[in-house]
Amino acid sequence: MEVRDRIIREAAELFLLNGVKKVKMDNIAKKIKVSKRTIYENFKNKDALIRATIDLAQKEQIELNNIILSESEHIIEAVLALLKNGSEMLARINPDYFSDLKRLYPGIWKEKIEQSKVHSFKLILELLKKGKEQGIYRDDINEEIIALILIEQLSMLSDQKVPGYRKFSLVEFYENIIINMTRGVATGKGLRLLEKYHQTPSAPHPSAYRPG
Repeated sequence: MEVRDRIIREAAELFLLNGVKKVKMDNIAKKIKVSKRTIYENFKNKDALIRATIDLAQKEQIELNNIILSESEHIIEAVLALLKNGSEMLARINPDYFSDLKRLYPGIWKEKIEQSKVHSFKLILELLKKGKEQGIYRDDINEEIIALILIEQLSMLSDQKVPGYRKFSLVEFYENIIINMTRGVATGKGLRLLEKYHQTPSAPHPSAYRPG
């Protein structure tokens, strides 16, 4: 792995675990055993490094989403696999990460949140349309409206605008939003599949659902 890639990945891990404010360039250099000068040779400043970590995360998330969709036998399987992935990711994130970005790097925050909303909108639309085709989601739903509502609900997590935000974990909020929205748009067939495969709040990878 090239030095630049190592810097991005290790910095991303430190930012997520500790928040952005607490992580200094010295911390990153020490973690990957390079000089601070090496970091600045690859990134103009901390802003550029933060942007690179988010770009990588978004790119890898889109790739993973595509894999999950292509490997899933039906939409409920895909939704539960996406739910597991999202829950695992949120469980690792220090809430300070979001508040630090929003407060200290508002330009990056706004830009990346908007990019994330665009990607999420496309993904949710695809899930809803395929779910309709498979008879898993109701024909009478307006998938664009549902997608917009879901995106706004999920955005409240990173914006930290959810009432009782500190009372419950991000994972609890996330899982309740996804599962209840899925139940709300599902047909009888969809509900039966959801009950069959949703054995735990965080579902395993699609392959784990398939009969042996």
